[in-house]
Amino acid sequence: PLRRQRQMCIRDSSMPHSYPLKSVNFVSSHYMGVTEQTWRKWVLSMTTLLLTQDGTILDAVLLWKHNLDRHFEGVDVCPICYSIIHASNYSIPNLACKTCKNKYHSACLYKWFLTSKKNLCPLCKTPFN
Repeated sequence: PLRRQRQMCIRDSSMPHSYPLKSVNFVSSHYMGVTEQTWRKWVLSMTTLLLTQDGTILDAVLLWKHNLDRHFEGVDVCPICYSIIHASNYSIPNLACKTCKNKYHSACLYKWFLTSKKNLCPLCKTPFN
């Protein structure tokens, strides 16, 4: 059953014929095996990779595949970047807050601390040690 769900999810993805004149648009009418919210988070991470990190379409598709594989293995998304696999270093969320137990990518957490100038958990606001 899970294998069939993966195939359906991949088969329903598409991008515009006018690429590279228009930006890539990931569309699916079926979200078999994942919720629409999870799908949207993955699309956001792929779009971010393409628009802000000079990623290729192959990089985005591989990121999506890694996210899908990890989703079915039970790994949760990073609450900062909404991705399971980090776009630049391909790590999974491994730094957990001791209070709320949410896990973050180390690169996302580092950037969060730099921009906020505080070492507080992004979700529960307790000091992150």
